[in-house]
Amino acid sequence: MIAKKSFIIMASNGICSIMGLLVLFIIARLWGDFATEALGVISFSMAFVGTFSFISDLGFGNAHIKKVSEGKDLGTCIGTYLTIKLILTGILVLVVVGSIFIWKYVLHNGFYDSTKESVIYIFLAFYVVLSLSQIPIYTFNAKKDIVKSQISSLTETITRVLLMIGVALAGVSGAYVGINSLDSGVFISPKYPWPEFLLPFQTFLANHAIGALATTYLLGTSIAFILALIMFRKYPIKRPSKEYAKSYLVFALPMMVVSAFALITWNIDKLMLGFFWAAREVGYYFAVQRISTSLLMFSTAVGVLLFPTISSLHIKKNLKEIGRITRKADRYLSLFLLPLVAYIIVFSHEIIVIVLSNSFEPATNTLRILTVFAFISSLNIPYTSVIVGMNRPKHYAKFMVIGALVNIGLNILLIPKNGLLSNYNIVGHNGAALAGLISVLVMYLMLRAASKKIIKNRIIQPRMIIHIISATLMGLVLHFINTQDFATRWYHLIIFAFVGIGIYSGILWILKELKRKDIMMILEAINIFSTE
Repeated sequence: MIAKKSFIIMASNGICSIMGLLVLFIIARLWGDFATEALGVISFSMAFVGTFSFISDLGFGNAHIKKVSEGKDLGTCIGTYLTIKLILTGILVLVVVGSIFIWKYVLHNGFYDSTKESVIYIFLAFYVVLSLSQIPIYTFNAKKDIVKSQISSLTETITRVLLMIGVALAGVSGAYVGINSLDSGVFISPKYPWPEFLLPFQTFLANHAIGALATTYLLGTSIAFILALIMFRKYPIKRPSKEYAKSYLVFALPMMVVSAFALITWNIDKLMLGFFWAAREVGYYFAVQRISTSLLMFSTAVGVLLFPTISSLHIKKNLKEIGRITRKADRYLSLFLLPLVAYIIVFSHEIIVIVLSNSFEPATNTLRILTVFAFISSLNIPYTSVIVGMNRPKHYAKFMVIGALVNIGLNILLIPKNGLLSNYNIVGHNGAALAGLISVLVMYLMLRAASKKIIKNRIIQPRMIIHIISATLMGLVLHFINTQDFATRWYHLIIFAFVGIGIYSGILWILKELKRKDIMMILEAINIFSTE
């Protein structure tokens, strides 16, 4: 059942990833070089508010999933979590607005280039709606009502992507991007003529291209939130309980540090790129990060189900089963992700040029580094679920702080133009990617070592070595083919993907790592009509 529900989440995340890449492709093709600037502004503004967004959660989301999955009264849990969420979201708004006020009127600084103030306010509204939408979504996940949570996610993506395509088709008129906002305006005519009655709307979108692009995020999450509330209407909501609030707080206290440092770590790279570099640099990073994080759809699917499952097993003190499902999750993540990692590394240049455009070509090595980063991050998720699900949030908080401090320190050293490795051209987006990779490797070692003590799992599973060998051999064959410059069209990438899968599967079959029971498990997982 975990495999089947994981596949549902992976399928949903896969659709979202493909649609995300599609809209990146359309924006890059229609807006050309301006696409890197616009995406840079969007990325920085999202990161600016995202850095503070931990305030709206502070670990109470995981506490809610934990308590609901343990069988606590559902209505009281929801009422307590709702009250906590409203208070924290209000604090988030005050902190962000207060930070902008201090930046402008106390420190007498302004917002330039990738730091557009108006776009920051749009993303503040986006994070408010996102925070409130987590009330039904986290409850769905805790109850393992996966279909409802994925319907909401798909709705947000579909709505946002369609709106973003509309904005891209409107063209650009008079947008200014530059350190001092003195650059000449950007004028991009609409690719296709708009009906006469829509021309005023098209003109408005073109004159506010970046703001309109940011607003699509707000509208997408708002529609998804409304739909989630409709699906949530039959869930009981009772008065908040002081007893429950205290139990939430006890669990959340160490997770507050985790929540804060996790979101700071995720956003600090784009935030620092925006301050040290122009919007274009942030745009490079944003675009290729969207490609590499598509790998996380597998681990996210596993993590959503694994955490409440381990929590319920922990209550029963079934350590043997926890160890078994963790090893199984670890194996399948490695099995499925490593060929994708090898494929992206080999065809990174072609993927960027074909999927995006030549404007994003400087980010080729960044994509390679971020792909390995996404792979290691995926392998960390099962062991994060073990530590947190077995009621050891303090341990995870300690690891998160260490990893975050390493990440922040390396970003400071590697991102600036005169950074530590600037002589090797590891600055800007390349420096940010390397900083992330090193910090996630540190997390990997700490999580594995801690899990070994708890459930006696090995730090490196022997089967992973077989997967690495198989993926490496696959990559070498694809690299040889790629030296002939065969991959020049999007369908070439698809063909070589199938070739790579065939090579990888064949090697695993020869090494007896891929067996008939694995194939049957995969077929059963993707059979949506099976009820077992």
